[in-house]
Amino acid sequence: MQKIVSTIILGVILVACKKEEVKINPMESDKEIVIKNDIDSNSEVQHFNFDRLKIDTISEGITRKWFHGEKGQMTIFNLKKGAHIPWHKHPNEQITYIMSGKVRIKTIIDGKETFAEVVAGEVIVFPENVPHEFWALEETVDLDVHVPVRQDWLSDELPDYLKKSK
Repeated sequence: MQKIVSTIILGVILVACKKEEVKINPMESDKEIVIKNDIDSNSEVQHFNFDRLKIDTISEGITRKWFHGEKGQMTIFNLKKGAHIPWHKHPNEQITYIMSGKVRIKTIIDGKETFAEVVAGEVIVFPENVPHEFWALEETVDLDVHVPVRQDWLSDELPDYLKKSK
């Protein structure tokens, strides 16, 4: 998991810096590294150790670690078998990659309420405002990317649907 997260962060750095090669070893630093981008941008590249982020406990069966940039965010959910994230929707595209485990998802596909099982190595993409619901069929690690940043996650208070999670 750490290798995937490091690779994603390195990819963001390569794109943001518009360079073909950036030499960074994320294991050499315990602190956040900010690299100024001097190529037509006022943004800063963020670089940090994902494993050291604060763990949010959503419910007895769900924890998450997450961060956001200016335009998007990445979250890793750890779901115990039987965990449930209730029916909800948001104005963000959501890309869900199941890193390990298996979930059952209820969503709307072609205008019909549909169930799908998504297993380790598979991805499902929810366009903005498409309702969805998750049940962990086994212990699961789920990596979600949301664009734009989830405004309802920026406060210390959980959104109402997450308060109902099991």
